[in-house]
Amino acid sequence: MNMGNRSFKLKCENLAAISGRIRLRYRGICHITSHYNQLMEDIYDVYYVKYVKINSITETILVEYDSSKNVEIDEVIDVINNIVAKYSLEVYKGYIESKMIEGAGKYENVNESSRKLLVRLLINGGVILGTRLLPSARLPLYPMSRLANFTTVPALTSLALTSPLLKTSWDGLVETKRPNADFLTVTSIVASIMLGNSISALTIIALSDIAEFMTSYTVERTRNSIKKLLSVEEDTAWKLNEDGKIEQCGVDKLRKDDKVVIHAGEKICVDGEIVSGEAIVDLSSVSGEYMPVIKKEGEKVFAGGLIKNGTITVRAEKVGDDTVISRIIDLVENSANQQAPIQKYADKFSNYLVPLNLLLSIVVYGATRSTTKALNMLVIDYSCGIKLSTATAFSAAINNSVKNGVLIKGGAFIEQLSMTDTIVLDKTGTITEGKPRIKGVHIENENYSEKDLVRLACAAEESSSHPLSYCVLEYGKLLGVDIPIHTAIETAVGRGTYTSVDDKIVRVGNLKFMNENGIEPSYESIEFANGATPIFVSYGDEFIGVISAYDKPRNHIKRSINMMRSNGINEVVILTGDMKKQAQEVANKVNADSFRYELLPEDKANEILKMKSEGTGVIMVGGGINDAPALSYANVGISLGSKSTDVAMETSDIVINSDDPLMIPKVIDLSNKTMEVVKQNFALVVGINTVGLVLGAVSNISVFWSAVMHNMSTIFVVGNSVRMLFYNMQSNYLE
Repeated sequence: MNMGNRSFKLKCENLAAISGRIRLRYRGICHITSHYNQLMEDIYDVYYVKYVKINSITETILVEYDSSKNVEIDEVIDVINNIVAKYSLEVYKGYIESKMIEGAGKYENVNESSRKLLVRLLINGGVILGTRLLPSARLPLYPMSRLANFTTVPALTSLALTSPLLKTSWDGLVETKRPNADFLTVTSIVASIMLGNSISALTIIALSDIAEFMTSYTVERTRNSIKKLLSVEEDTAWKLNEDGKIEQCGVDKLRKDDKVVIHAGEKICVDGEIVSGEAIVDLSSVSGEYMPVIKKEGEKVFAGGLIKNGTITVRAEKVGDDTVISRIIDLVENSANQQAPIQKYADKFSNYLVPLNLLLSIVVYGATRSTTKALNMLVIDYSCGIKLSTATAFSAAINNSVKNGVLIKGGAFIEQLSMTDTIVLDKTGTITEGKPRIKGVHIENENYSEKDLVRLACAAEESSSHPLSYCVLEYGKLLGVDIPIHTAIETAVGRGTYTSVDDKIVRVGNLKFMNENGIEPSYESIEFANGATPIFVSYGDEFIGVISAYDKPRNHIKRSINMMRSNGINEVVILTGDMKKQAQEVANKVNADSFRYELLPEDKANEILKMKSEGTGVIMVGGGINDAPALSYANVGISLGSKSTDVAMETSDIVINSDDPLMIPKVIDLSNKTMEVVKQNFALVVGINTVGLVLGAVSNISVFWSAVMHNMSTIFVVGNSVRMLFYNMQSNYLE
């Protein structure tokens, strides 16, 4: 069973077979335990099957059958394979869900903060300088001891600075039963001291700390950028009490429905709706848009926005950890749980290289009887550079993306993005603006006027957050209709909404919603939309008419798709709940390769899984609640737009907080450039260290210069990765 970007197929492994009895293994079948009863029934339906047992632990199916029916073992296997194959998609879905729960691993942790590393470097440099100025410092404190070389000031300093590595090297030996890179470093330092060359030991430590400092700097800069750009940075807020008085209180004391007054120069600390006032708001930390916008009464604002001018009062809808910004921070800071496959490979590969250095050291010493050359083999190793090749590049790329209003939740998705060849786009709110306008109204039942139809439609749409609902309500305001008294509004996800007015059910939604409830709109009504989106309205058992809404494509969406194709995307697919005619019209306008229509949320998810099961790497771009399942099942899920729902933002792997579709190819381009840097890093590490090992074995270079060469490879790798901090995501898109 192959996963990820490769083909997926449940394959049979014949463990044991005799006449009348067979045991088969199906890797992955453990992911569909809820379907076992149905699967067993399907197998029992085969006329010659007598007994079936499924073991989820061993992933096997035991079948006993009537051998007197003149069936061959191969025939039995083929029949069972055909039955099990029907569940391949469900197995794959279960596999994906299990991987989401497990997480993919963790980045290599930075052992020391940059501040601690600076202190270590100052101590190291001070001792080296002091030893140069005071040669007596090289003399052992206990000259008669066998361990005299370990009692000099440089030696004792080296041992003290090496102490953190002693634990990690020991832990590596205990946990993995093999030496790690820290073990090599400790061995080379101890060996240098034994040979009386404690200055070389200090030099090895200093060069290693410099390389780690650069790594730590890169990672810390990423984390700080995220916190700086996204954090609210407000400890107190001005709360408006019911008596009209304003009092200052802690942000942590705010609750839902509290009214918060925010003045010029203050950051918004809650998600909510403006109930009074008007202000110019800088949303760069939230949306990546650096042009301030005017926010008025009735509009939504989010925590993290900065009031540039004016004063507003906001009714809090989400506070504290529930705000969108807080949840995004948590998701991004936990991105370490999404380790890229290439990182896993690099870590595993580098761990296997450490014993190679030990072996080379033994071989070189045996051949040359030179302790210096043997030490060179220990000092120069590939593992540190190889591990940093990926982690630092991904960290820098994530930092860069945050500055541009894009949140990438882990290096795994940078790598996946560079490998995918198909992009799937939701239509409403992704390809289109998500701001539909009413194009026209068609009345089928002559007993109702246009106002009657819109009035009933507003009743069912009053509390819905769907873009089509907003445009219906706005049209109702324009006509001056009064919304009738109605019962609680219910939502049929992916279909529409309904409520009750005067004991009759009002249904507003798509054609599928109407048909499911036994309501058949006329052909004339279905065709009325003419490429726009139809909103069908029924009252009781009667169909009364249709509202035609038009949502124009976003600016630059066609250009965005063309740029995606230039970045390696071969196929563009549109998924929508709209009817065929509306979907086809949009697909033609943006030059999409294909489209799927009249899809429910679960249908969209299944379409994604079908593509993946065929070996296609899939990017899914959406933003609504109905897109969440598809976003979670794609290789890379991208939520686009400042109005993306919380659910979509949490289930997606990349969050683009602006409404600019050009950000999609920019992110793809960033991922491609990042993977280029990773490949360059691998080449630098392998090249420099290989030259160092050869020179260390055949020439007379000292341990000092071997340490210089080894750590220079690490420094070059980190420096090359740092370039991604300054990579201009806009450069290739300016015209």
